Amino acid sequence: MSTTPFSAIVTPASQSADSLTFNITDDWLQGRSSFGGLQSAFALVAMRALTGVTSPLRVMQTTFIAPVGGGPVTVTARTLRAGKSVTHIEARLLQGEDTLCLVVGIFGAARESVIAVPMAIREAPNGPEGLKDMPFAKGIAPNFTQHFQWRWATGGWPYCGSSEPFTRIWLKHREPTGSTLFEAEVALVGLADAVPSPALSMMKVPKASSSLTWTLELLRDAPAQGEGFWRIDSDIHQAKDGYVAQTAIVVAPDNQPVALSRQAVVVFA
Repeated sequence: MSTTPFSAIVTPASQSADSLTFNITDDWLQGRSSFGGLQSAFALVAMRALTGVTSPLRVMQTTFIAPVGGGPVTVTARTLRAGKSVTHIEARLLQGEDTLCLVVGIFGAARESVIAVPMAIREAPNGPEGLKDMPFAKGIAPNFTQHFQWRWATGGWPYCGSSEPFTRIWLKHREPTGSTLFEAEVALVGLADAVPSPALSMMKVPKASSSLTWTLELLRDAPAQGEGFWRIDSDIHQAKDGYVAQTAIVVAPDNQPVALSRQAVVVFA
């Protein structure tokens, strides 16, 4: 299977006044749908290109409505409100006439404030040096996983029947992703959704699962991905009736937190 680097897959194949078109190749699929982080990345690229917003991304809220299959996908974006410092922008991913993914991006300029509470820095687990890369198991692992290098620090691998409702995973993009602020934001969105839910580690056999919603809050300007390993610390807070509530902290190679992630995940097990 030929592969398309991240920087190429998030480059529009065409653009009109009110939409961008991207072409999703098979190596970016996750079962029937394309990788969720890629869908949100498409939305962010469209928001920047179609509205001209220049403030840093603060929050991205994604609702995964239906599978986004391979092939062309059209992405629209429109400004919902532009205030003095905060701008809300909506993006939609469409195949045919159907909206398959809905994303709201919140962009905000920095402002002076007397409130300053730094986020506590977690102690880093073992690694990434000395840990083995998780191999890409073609036909078993989702296709998109081949674009990331993974090293498990804590918690079980998917479908190992772990009793731990959390994982600590070192990872990075395999291909260069660009170093401008906008490129770094898009690369961060792609990376932040890459790790599987700890719920998969608790399963003993492969079962279907899917993210329903995903919220990503940036704690600072997204740094360039660089050559170092990032880390995503994921925790399940509750799992009941087939729905999983989980959060994650995205940590840069300097062990400084960059983003908070919250997901509602449905599992068919």
